[in-house]
Amino acid sequence: MSRVTVTDEQIKSAQAGDDMAMWEIVQAFDPLFSSMIRTVAPGATADAAEDLLQEARAVLIQRVRSYDSDASSASLTSFVYQAARRCIAEENIRQSSTLTVDPTTVLRVRRALWHAKGNVEEAWETLSTCSNAAGRMERERFMSAMEALATVERLDAPAGGQDADGSDLTLSDVIPDPSGHVAGSVERRDLARWLLTQIPPRQGYALRAFYGICMSRQDDAETAGELGVKPVTLRGLRTSGITSARKVADAHGLSA
Repeated sequence: MSRVTVTDEQIKSAQAGDDMAMWEIVQAFDPLFSSMIRTVAPGATADAAEDLLQEARAVLIQRVRSYDSDASSASLTSFVYQAARRCIAEENIRQSSTLTVDPTTVLRVRRALWHAKGNVEEAWETLSTCSNAAGRMERERFMSAMEALATVERLDAPAGGQDADGSDLTLSDVIPDPSGHVAGSVERRDLARWLLTQIPPRQGYALRAFYGICMSRQDDAETAGELGVKPVTLRGLRTSGITSARKVADAHGLSA
């Protein structure tokens, strides 16, 4: 894992609302994100790579806001690393395939295939008999995910890089199974928070900032400045975020 040099002073300044400090952190992480994109999405065009970079930056901003340098034993880089890789993997799937299911479903199928060593029927058996009813997958959705996976390059390749312990990473290491989150989503508030982790990061951040979910509410000018977009684009991200969240909820048979 590449080293990123960011000071505690920069982090605390960014958390206090210093836009320049936040931008310095974003710039410090850009080389790491670019390396991730080259590994996870080697076939991405320049425009697609730029989109992936913007989504990874949104993950970083959210992580900076929730990072506690005094209480955490992990560095900010370790705190951001896997979340950013998962974000890039999911966005690459959205860009590279004609999905009829949400990317989270595709990644769950990908993980099941990895554990089954490529045996499709064994992967299907795992997903269709999940002990958590909310996490069980219908055959039609499973096959749709298989079709989507067939059009994505190198999803079965090593993810590249190493985790905080120095172990080699594969995509399966950085893509957690979300079914555990569903099981705990009893209240609508908890469901909303989970859904925001399943949609594109910029959409999720636009909604978090607007409604004050796990962060202080922000006005549009501040959020637009952080994301590097115009206010009209920010409003579009919120609208798209609501649509994306509903699609994920429908895919999991949840009421959003």
